[in-house]
Amino acid sequence: MKTIYTNGNIITLNKTNDIFSAMLVEDGIIKEVSSNIEILSIKDEETKVIDLLGKTIMPSFIDSHGHIVALSQAMMILSLQNCKSVNEIVKALQDKYDTSKFEKDDWLLGFSYDNLKLDGKNHPTRSDLDKISTEIPISITHASGHIAVVNTKALELYGYLGENISVPDGGVVRLDENNQPNGILEENAILAPEKKSVIKPQSVESIVESLVKTQQIYASQGFTTAMDASVEIANKYHEILQKAGAEGKLMLDIVGLATMPVTFELLENTGSPKKEYVNNYKLLAGKTWLDGSPQGKTAWISEPYLKVPAGEKSDYNGYGTLSDDKLLEYFKGCIERNLQVHAHTNGDLACEQFLRVYEKSLEETGGNKNLRPVMVHCQTIREDQLDKVKELGIVPTFFNDHVYFWGDDYINDIFGEKRAQNISPIGFALEKGIKFTLHQDPPVKMPNAILAIHNAVNRKTINGTILGEHQKIDVLNAIKAVTKNAAYQNFEEDTKGTIEKEKFADFVILSDNPLTISSENIQDIKVLQTIKRGKTIFS
Repeated sequence: MKTIYTNGNIITLNKTNDIFSAMLVEDGIIKEVSSNIEILSIKDEETKVIDLLGKTIMPSFIDSHGHIVALSQAMMILSLQNCKSVNEIVKALQDKYDTSKFEKDDWLLGFSYDNLKLDGKNHPTRSDLDKISTEIPISITHASGHIAVVNTKALELYGYLGENISVPDGGVVRLDENNQPNGILEENAILAPEKKSVIKPQSVESIVESLVKTQQIYASQGFTTAMDASVEIANKYHEILQKAGAEGKLMLDIVGLATMPVTFELLENTGSPKKEYVNNYKLLAGKTWLDGSPQGKTAWISEPYLKVPAGEKSDYNGYGTLSDDKLLEYFKGCIERNLQVHAHTNGDLACEQFLRVYEKSLEETGGNKNLRPVMVHCQTIREDQLDKVKELGIVPTFFNDHVYFWGDDYINDIFGEKRAQNISPIGFALEKGIKFTLHQDPPVKMPNAILAIHNAVNRKTINGTILGEHQKIDVLNAIKAVTKNAAYQNFEEDTKGTIEKEKFADFVILSDNPLTISSENIQDIKVLQTIKRGKTIFS
């Protein structure tokens, strides 16, 4: 099947950043990109011609960091993101409890509450959730995904009640004034594998069906490649993605990251960091966490937080979640197996640990220096650290949308005016010639690459404050961060990320040209169609 697109603005992102008016697609592959006259001259009687009427084509979006299965699960439980007070959270949970049937081992779950958006900015506590029930376990997850609040029954099941409780390294169980758990659990207190398995899981079948719907959300936003950065055995994500693929239910390409400690159990050494898809799913790399989140105040930073959490000393600066020795062993294992590795690094001390230990791992293994290791989020990475990032060939993927969603909180509550200016320093990265990517980290925020482009160009908070004028970047490089650079991050630059001859016909048709529209209006651009391998998956 041949299709010609004419009379458009085709942003190619090729080496010379050419913009053409027409393109020929055949059997899911781009065959030619050129002028209307040139492309129409090769039309035959079986060729379908689509007049773009001046609309814009550009490469489809590639998710450089997200959790598509976790988002599919979240779509099945209670969202608390619009709650403005603890009382509203309790009411929403009570309503859910009153209208649901619970078996004895069922949990009442909620997600995406944000204490910084609540009156008083305080987290709910165990006593708040106990108002709903002390008979069934209740857990609500913070917007960052790094903190949860649970009731007394859940604390019992986690093993955090009684004397001499054991908390996994890199985890915190917050205590009340009586030195008893107040229900707020941080990092490995809920994220360690043995703790993740405490909550009764949803069925594989129900998650697969939700995954079908979640992919439609990604496609509606112009994505043809998504990521799951939390593939484990215990959470059955590998099984879920394999099953969905085998049943023909993966409309997107999905890149998986196998988390520590099961990375080497799930990933084989193929001699190359590049991996192949099977039924639109592949396990590409290893993944671990080195700290938490700035808005949860668990990110590991070199200066104290502007306002420290209740009960903490004035010099509180978060904490790391892995020792150097454990991280060195993991990094060396990845390098020896020619595996790319991704590591969550929000605070500058977590970034420092990544750089220090990865460099040492390369020295001790004499290993492959072309594995494109990925530093994830990089909220407070310092300008001086970016020189080492470039030297080691690291790809930073920035959650730059924090500027919009939490920028005002960074100024007033988390870092203060001066430090907040340099969160997500994409301007510094661009100046140094570093290939970087942008992401939304679903389900922390929904996939929206157009918003990512908008925020990279404008750097405005939700209240309209410009945060880091010097960190703004141009539109073209913002587009590359969610297309071309993301393909490079995934070792897919030969097939994706640009509109060029013999690459996959993965592209979007947009309502407006992001290169010519006012920068203030980029966020208003609509995805009209998403095409993957030449077939429309959203219109």
